[in-house]
Amino acid sequence: MNASHPSRRTLLGGIAASAALPLVAGAQPAPLQGTPKRGGVLKISVAQRTASLNPLQISGPSEYIAADMLFSSLLRMSPSMKADPDLATEFTADAAAKVFTFRLRPNVTFHDGTPLTADDVVATYKAILNPKTLAPSRAAMGSLQEIEAVDPLTVRFTCAKPFADFPVATAHANAKIVSAVALRDLPGMATKANGTGPFKQDVFDSTRLLRVVRNPAYFTPGFPYLDAVELPLFPDLTAEVQNLLSGTTDIMADVQQADYKRIAAAPGIVAQRVKSGRFANIVMRMDTRPFNDIRVRNALAMAIDRDTLVDLVLEGLGQSAGDNAISPQYQFYSDTQAATYDPVAAKKLLAEAGYPNGLKIPLICSNRPAIRSAVGVAMKEMTRDAGFDIDVQTIPHDTYLANVWMKGNFYVGYWGMQATEDAAFTLLFTSSAAFADTAWNNKEFDDLVAEGASTVDANARRAIYAKAQALMVRDKPSLIPFFQDVLTASRDRVKGWTQGPLQRSFFIERVWLA
Repeated sequence: MNASHPSRRTLLGGIAASAALPLVAGAQPAPLQGTPKRGGVLKISVAQRTASLNPLQISGPSEYIAADMLFSSLLRMSPSMKADPDLATEFTADAAAKVFTFRLRPNVTFHDGTPLTADDVVATYKAILNPKTLAPSRAAMGSLQEIEAVDPLTVRFTCAKPFADFPVATAHANAKIVSAVALRDLPGMATKANGTGPFKQDVFDSTRLLRVVRNPAYFTPGFPYLDAVELPLFPDLTAEVQNLLSGTTDIMADVQQADYKRIAAAPGIVAQRVKSGRFANIVMRMDTRPFNDIRVRNALAMAIDRDTLVDLVLEGLGQSAGDNAISPQYQFYSDTQAATYDPVAAKKLLAEAGYPNGLKIPLICSNRPAIRSAVGVAMKEMTRDAGFDIDVQTIPHDTYLANVWMKGNFYVGYWGMQATEDAAFTLLFTSSAAFADTAWNNKEFDDLVAEGASTVDANARRAIYAKAQALMVRDKPSLIPFFQDVLTASRDRVKGWTQGPLQRSFFIERVWLA
């Protein structure tokens, strides 16, 4: 965070708070270049529409950018993967890491002028814990049980069991603080944002444009620098690239691998590449045929040459993976063994599973981002020798969300990196995960994840999470062939734009135009 932010107290029941936070390398904030100038309109192109402004429910890339500008959290993930102060100036914890007390900034107001108090924080977290809210952050809150306002600027959180990651959980992208009044109209929050962020809503057309303007009452003095930020939608990727190269837009939030080298070499462009745990995964629902047979899942895993996928699909801008959702960028990554590429053995295993003449099956891909269909096409060709006949079907993203996602039995998903191992596990893979779509429902895995979340000692957590990762690789609820680097690009007149592995915090209030 910038120098005007107060320091965080690092007491965590005798354990330094940093021991409970992920200590991994990531992109650092861009160094200051010259004296920042106030004013101007920044244009950030996005390829997927901003469907909702409700920060408790969003799940799309452009929506994360919007929420980060319009709302604030108790803590905020920095590009270096640490939870820094945002609405909270400090936090403390008891020795058991079960009770956490957060102190709020004084004199913070929502965009409508009403003051932020502990009651708003309590209302927000109660909404997150309410299953009817459908908040993805609910699963990331671990054993959080009680939230109470100690006084107007102090909030106490009590967990049923020790939860060392709770401070990081408050920095979840879907844990932005909203007003208690706004929560009375949950549907209305999709189109009307009343946050405490550095920018205020101006124009919102989910099919075309989001425009936000400077919040003059933002709690960090001097910020933001910009007068306004616009997020124009570019469904056509070629047009999006050309608008950046011509200077019509200032930032391309998410650059595709096929375009990265050309964009990076263009005059007037500053490109950034950050190692990340972001991945495309092939979902195989284990409660439906043919994927209820582990031999089919193993055969498909053996039919994929992962290093070749990195070269073909990612243009080398990533790292191969072995069906483990935890990448080397996480604190407790375990170096699990990937399935050996062996199409002959895969074909034999497929025959043993009852498909001696091969298996024909449709694989559904969204057209956004384009990497999904690229993975599908590469898999189709790569697995042919193993006896798979994959019918790749690419459909519009809105149709995919409505009819395939969380419903289909064989499709390509796409997920960003999470702040912690627990957040990654509880997003997709535990039985009660926010977006559980594989029907794995493995009690042993669930128990390990719960145990890891309740364990404070780092070495013990490492051993527990290693077992959980080994189970994931053994059972293969979905195939994760690689981790994709975060790629972004901006015009050289844009100063202060930076990106980290998470792609959840953007610090656009620090960006200025030369």
